[in-house]
Amino acid sequence: MRLAIEITTCTPQRTGIGYYTEHLVDALLETVSAGDDLVLLTNTPPAPELADRWAPHIHSCGPTVRSAWMQLAAPRLLAQTAADVGLFPNYAVPIASPCPTIAVVHDLSVLRLPAQATLQKRLLMRPMLEQVAATASLVGTVSDASRSDIVELLGVDDRRIVVLPGAAHPSCRAAPATRVAEVRARYGIADRYLLTVGTLEPRKDVLTLLRAFDRLRAEGEERELVIVGARGWKDRELVAAIDERGGGRGVRWLGYVAEDDLAALYTGADLFVFAPALEGFGLPLVEAMACGAPVVASDIPALREVGGDAPRFAPAGDETAFATAIREELDTTDGHAARRAKGLLRASCFSWRRTAETIWSRARTVGPSRIRSATNTHAPRASSVPVLPPPLHPPAPGFNASEWALLAAVAYADLFGAPLRIDHALAAPMGAALDEARLRRLATGPALAALLTIDSRGFLVLAGREALVDAAPAREASSRALLDRHERTLSMLAALPFVRSLVISGGVANRNVGARDDIDLFVVAAREHAYTAYTLLVLATTLMGTRHVICPNYVVDEDDLAIAYHRDLFTAHQLVSARAFSGRATFDALCRENELWVKTFFPGFAPGRTAPVAGHAGPSRAERAMGPLGAGLEAMLRWGWRARLRRRTVSAPQADVVLGDGILKLHLSDYRVRTLRRFSAYLDGVRARASSSHSRPALADVEHA
Repeated sequence: MRLAIEITTCTPQRTGIGYYTEHLVDALLETVSAGDDLVLLTNTPPAPELADRWAPHIHSCGPTVRSAWMQLAAPRLLAQTAADVGLFPNYAVPIASPCPTIAVVHDLSVLRLPAQATLQKRLLMRPMLEQVAATASLVGTVSDASRSDIVELLGVDDRRIVVLPGAAHPSCRAAPATRVAEVRARYGIADRYLLTVGTLEPRKDVLTLLRAFDRLRAEGEERELVIVGARGWKDRELVAAIDERGGGRGVRWLGYVAEDDLAALYTGADLFVFAPALEGFGLPLVEAMACGAPVVASDIPALREVGGDAPRFAPAGDETAFATAIREELDTTDGHAARRAKGLLRASCFSWRRTAETIWSRARTVGPSRIRSATNTHAPRASSVPVLPPPLHPPAPGFNASEWALLAAVAYADLFGAPLRIDHALAAPMGAALDEARLRRLATGPALAALLTIDSRGFLVLAGREALVDAAPAREASSRALLDRHERTLSMLAALPFVRSLVISGGVANRNVGARDDIDLFVVAAREHAYTAYTLLVLATTLMGTRHVICPNYVVDEDDLAIAYHRDLFTAHQLVSARAFSGRATFDALCRENELWVKTFFPGFAPGRTAPVAGHAGPSRAERAMGPLGAGLEAMLRWGWRARLRRRTVSAPQADVVLGDGILKLHLSDYRVRTLRRFSAYLDGVRARASSSHSRPALADVEHA
């Protein structure tokens, strides 16, 4: 799994989301497993200390304006780095991403409290959030409170939401007294002070806190109120209010403070006060608790969820209640130790490592991992005993490898309601290379005679399933008729510009067409023109009224012939049974490119056995006429198809879609996974019955799919 993460917020003066991203990256690097990889995407270099720490992983290019970078450069970086999943921690995602994406939506304050956001944010955030809801494979958020808002206000299915909470920075722990004194002296802070932390914006409601502090000062409170946070938006009134209370009136605004200094400020504070009207998580709350500071916080869902029973809560926006809560907390000295202990315990419940592990786990559910090597190095061993990969391995007790391989091959055909043709078994038996004489000896021998029927018409079938042989001629006739009806259309598609080979796969290739009359196509396109070829195929089949019948659902260009995803039994069988309709030389190249890994499942696979078909004479006149315009057209079509198909993929919970530069894998319903699960369950049933009985299991007793 190669995970890409956007780090554009990791600037020298980063704040909430920047710190969230920084710690997430560190945790993801710490938890990376063998075979996994992390790449970092940005439009500008991160803070120098991060650039040094992350140097081998950073990929940077594109415009400095983040919104433009997100839609234009980020998709290109995802493709260039061959990312399997992209993680975007700051609300937005590229709508034309080549891979599945996870967007982190920290809160929906712009929708819950629109009056506290700028006009620009209100105009931009709603459509951006709608795009996230429509195109992100997973929507991450930082609390169950935000999860509820995302379901309610954006209509995102709860199953697509994953909670990825933050945690305190590793440096957020009780600082030594000498460090506290040094930091306090450097900032000119009095010995005793209250602390609040957050960007100066209306949602943080520092005005309520200032008014509460005014009440305390009127009652004789001598401690300072220290405010840490950079300027935000709509902060003119707040900055003026802070300035009025400066200069000896007890309020000190430090602006931005580095994280290491902040830990000392948390530690030295008599009380941390946090008064936001809305939060997604409230990272300063966790940081303060981790440093041992007692806390008074707004009584809002996210802070209740994050703080547990450690803070003292006051109603949001109520200056009188905040003043009372602060006074009570400062006066109740006997309970400070217990409250500090509760805070430390509560802060320890949050872990960047656990959040990173959740991301790795969920990323694997939404993005297939690309196979990085050009070919599979696991070539079949030179041995008289076949080496069977899962789910064929291990053989059931009492069967030798060849007997089990033949039984499994017949059982696999049975999944599709078909007997196994003997000529097909000779060309590509499952797990073993057999000639016809040996196949017949095995099928009629003592191990399999009671389990298999070998029909005089050239079929093998499971005992009790002989009716499939009777139905086979009708299915073969339907398959031939379907191809005959659409041969002229297929010939026209084969002649389209940039189409190098049409390969028929699925039921029609196996002469076993199902209830739906459709023809699945694996298409090889000209180099760097996969999306152009796909567009032409879609247009042509739409104009000819065959869009619902002819399905080009797997398109690769000439540079991507090695199957890059799912080198498993199902995919191997698709290639073994495929039939070239056009472009024989290209089809043979496809087979040769994948021969080694396919032979781990089908040792008898031999590229080049198919009958000659129409070839391709090279670039057509239309292709040559397009000249340099072809690259621009391909780029436009690639962007458009990705934007469209990402939206469709989100609504298909079992989609298996890949939109790389040279590959379109368009399986909106992952039939492959369902088939492999059914086959594995079937084989497990045979093994179990064989293990529990001294006699061979009767396959009539094993449930057929």
